[in-house]
Amino acid sequence: MSEAMASNVRTPLGCLTALGELNVLGVLIYVVVTEQPHADSDATLSQCWQVVWAMRAYIGYFLFALVLNTCGLVKAHVSKFAVVIAVLGLLAIALLIWAVCVLASGLAAAGCAPRAYEALSGAVCFHVVEMCCLAPLEVGSEHVHQATARARESSEEGSRDGYLALPEDGESTDESEV
Repeated sequence: MSEAMASNVRTPLGCLTALGELNVLGVLIYVVVTEQPHADSDATLSQCWQVVWAMRAYIGYFLFALVLNTCGLVKAHVSKFAVVIAVLGLLAIALLIWAVCVLASGLAAAGCAPRAYEALSGAVCFHVVEMCCLAPLEVGSEHVHQATARARESSEEGSRDGYLALPEDGESTDESEV
């Protein structure tokens, strides 16, 4: 797992993803610090605080992603934390669902700072793009890289697993003849 993280952070797509996460993190911190919840009614104020708490949760999520990217960059071994990383990945999906619900219910309650909704919406959109588009591309390229490396190793060792020629028309496919 540590090797995959290190190689993903060093690819252009991995660097772009890490920079995007850092950018979203900075925007969320700025909005949480500068925008204080205020509203006309208690119900609206409660909704505003939910938006703030969702942004704070996303700050935690992106800080965790920043730590993982840093560990990958310095090639730190994080394999012993695989279970924690997997659990936090599941919590990230729950965070996404909760943030969408907060945004959906918050659209009906006017009175909160629009910048807070925009920042949370940006974090949710980036999270969706990262989860559905960027992460599969990173994992897919890592899988291709590992498969290529295994094929090269086996062909260098002289193993029959690396490459077998297909029989020509009319030739026998018996393993003993190969």
